[in-house]
Amino acid sequence: MAKIDKRFQILFPEEELLSLKAEADKRGISQAELIRLALQKEITKKSDYSRLQALRNLAKLFS
Repeated sequence: MAKIDKRFQILFPEEELLSLKAEADKRGISQAELIRLALQKEITKKSDYSRLQALRNLAKLFS
């Protein structure tokens, strides 16, 4: 795991905080780790989508 050396403060509505705690408990990880995993997944998903769009654009050029 990467070294964690920065702090970021996020305010959550009570309902989201309860959902976060329940999911983290279910997975056996900390709430902070769950947030980090969700962030990584979201960034990767966006990046994959951008690559897919670029590939489609290239395919149109060659068809």
